[in-house]
Amino acid sequence: MKNLILICSLSLGFFCSESKKFEDAYKETLLLQYLTTANAPQETCESIITNKDLCFKAYHAAVGGTFTETSSAVKTITCQTMIENSAYKNMSGIAQTCAFNCQVIDWKSKTNSGVCTQSTIPALVESSLTGSSVISCLRSCFATTNNQISTEQIPLFLLFNNIQNGE
Repeated sequence: MKNLILICSLSLGFFCSESKKFEDAYKETLLLQYLTTANAPQETCESIITNKDLCFKAYHAAVGGTFTETSSAVKTITCQTMIENSAYKNMSGIAQTCAFNCQVIDWKSKTNSGVCTQSTIPALVESSLTGSSVISCLRSCFATTNNQISTEQIPLFLLFNNIQNGE
């Protein structure tokens, strides 16, 4: 009898409890994502350049050429400039890291899939600027903060566009 009362009480408590609201679940998701997201924009930016260099090195090896990797000093200066430019300066470190990581993933994917050895340098750069996976990833970086990013704004967050524009 005691067990029956206990089971009924627990069941009643379980079924009568207020279910989570969507907003609460969304906030919990954002908090968990925030706590598990790296906050290293400088290092992640430099990783873009490192992975781009690996891709370009693979291309040059495939065509019988040589490639000089970007020096640490140049990586540091390039990334400091990127982080301070108008596209990134008002973003949190986590958002910057997320946007840079999208590009790191893109370059790693190109290298791992062998695309680097089969394309020209201009085609590789163009694919990093227009690739749907990069654009989708960038959109997800902004979606986690409940902000939107327009298609016209996306090129502002890509390394090569900033370098080509002299920023």
